[in-house]
Amino acid sequence: MEKSKKYYELQALDLWDFPTLIRKAREIQGITLEALCRDVCSFSMIGKIERGERLAGKELRDRILARLGVCSDGYENFLFYEDYLVWKRKQRIVNAIEKSDFATAEKELAVYEKKSGEYNLKKQFCMVMRAQIMQKRHEDPAAIARLYEKAVKLTVSDIDHVSIGELCLAVQELDMILEYERCCHSERLASRCEEILAYISSEMFDTYSYVKIYPKVIYYLYLSTADSERDWNRLLCLSNQGTEQLRTTGRMYYLWELIEIRREGLTRVRDGITNDEEGRKRESLQKVIDTMTDWLDALDFVHELCGTHRKMETSCYLYQQKEAYCISDVIRRRREMLGMTKKALCEGICSEKTIGRLEAKKTKPNIETVRLLFEKLNLSGEYQRAQIVSKDVKAGVIVGEIGVYSNKCDFKKVELLLAELEPYISLENPINKQYKERIETRIKSGSGKLSKEESATCFRKILEDTIPYEAVLKNGEKYLTNVEMQCLLNIAICVGESKGNIAFDTLLKMCGQLEMDEGILEHISAWETIMTHVANIYGDREEYDKSDAVSMKTMKESIHCYRMNLLDMHLYIHIWNNAERQKKNIPVKQGYQVDVYLKKCITLCQINKDNVRETMVKEQLMRLL
Repeated sequence: MEKSKKYYELQALDLWDFPTLIRKAREIQGITLEALCRDVCSFSMIGKIERGERLAGKELRDRILARLGVCSDGYENFLFYEDYLVWKRKQRIVNAIEKSDFATAEKELAVYEKKSGEYNLKKQFCMVMRAQIMQKRHEDPAAIARLYEKAVKLTVSDIDHVSIGELCLAVQELDMILEYERCCHSERLASRCEEILAYISSEMFDTYSYVKIYPKVIYYLYLSTADSERDWNRLLCLSNQGTEQLRTTGRMYYLWELIEIRREGLTRVRDGITNDEEGRKRESLQKVIDTMTDWLDALDFVHELCGTHRKMETSCYLYQQKEAYCISDVIRRRREMLGMTKKALCEGICSEKTIGRLEAKKTKPNIETVRLLFEKLNLSGEYQRAQIVSKDVKAGVIVGEIGVYSNKCDFKKVELLLAELEPYISLENPINKQYKERIETRIKSGSGKLSKEESATCFRKILEDTIPYEAVLKNGEKYLTNVEMQCLLNIAICVGESKGNIAFDTLLKMCGQLEMDEGILEHISAWETIMTHVANIYGDREEYDKSDAVSMKTMKESIHCYRMNLLDMHLYIHIWNNAERQKKNIPVKQGYQVDVYLKKCITLCQINKDNVRETMVKEQLMRLL
């Protein structure tokens, strides 16, 4: 979708300053306070929140943001302790359901229900999660239908009497409406799908919010239309658009289903060609059909390898929230890493007693105090988006692309994107300066312009713009920004297979802490990036079993978060490890066929638009044939 100035103004609002955000977003969108608060809180409460007279809890804040079309995906979310506990418990519930751990999900749901919170939103979340559990267990459809009806009517009470376009809704509410209509009013599901398609085509939805709901709407539109009444030309157009969005964002929401729709539709179009003169068109269609079959087979191969499901089973992905941190923990951990006393930290900002109470999670100072404390700890006092600080959301979009092309080692493209980014960021900000210098060094290192030793020295110097290297390595709890973590990872990669790779050991400890804290899925981007390289380093050290185990676990966790950018990389790690085993006469797993793995890896590269790795794997396959 082409984005306008209105869209960028909306997405660039400062999430730290919530009252101003609400007011400005409403002005940009033309949304009234009545529409924004309908069925989620009182008009007087939303007025107080907008005037800064009352602090909204996280659940209400999230729903207001979602209704305004402001997505927090890709941002680091810093929360006070009470809000952090609510976020953490909800993530435990969502993740347990995703992994079919129903005992944990039920236990956490029972605890969550007893806690205080915005009544309608809390009750709605519990109902939807119970419906998800029942769906995965294939329980009574009528009971599931009743749950969805109750849930959706808690915050969209007049759903039976209005069109979607008349309402102000979050993505989660749109999903509930789809489930409600499918379960209770299947005869009007198709028309609701059309209403939702029109609603989400507005400029309020950012790319990641849009891609979460669009593929499902297309799939439900397909399901709701009788075979004889399907407009295959339109379905092909819609499913193709959805597939391309998923490939671009590296997500898997209803990916298998959309590819299957494309294959079925193309087959019908091909079979409808009876004129011999249109043989070329049939051949062209058949090639695309074969490609779709290859894509489905490759996805099936990975799912079978990981023991995961190819089809979507729940809507839990809509409730997965990433990158949230407890403000108290961030301040305490960072202060201790820097060897700073409470007295030194609070000087000129607040009292030493306030710091003590904040770290003990017994007080919530105002946001301005938190900003000043963060800045003194060499953290961003401004709201951080996608590793950089910028008031223009275009910067975050470019940073996302830089990440994608860096993973593909397409350094020419990364260089162009970095030049494109410069007008949107201030290099006087140390966070931005550090990010830019790290990418520049990554390009030089990846292009062979710097030796590994020179690269490691550069990355260490860049890291120390915000925190001493020795402070990062010492034992104890840590908080590192995403860029600092990337610098440490780059150092570990440069040092490589050496047993004295302290940066590597530190990263392993950090990931071990994440695993102990049940935080892998909440910090999946960092986990993926680090553990992919951990698997590589284990392979370089000839510890192939460890490498395979890390790679397999990372693949599974990525799939649970519906992320596919690195699946081809992990399949290639298995291929490389087995090739090394064979060179050393070490037995490989029974049934392993290198040509099959290579072909599936090539197909996954194609799905991910990873041209660099695709070329490399194709060359390796040709040597086998």
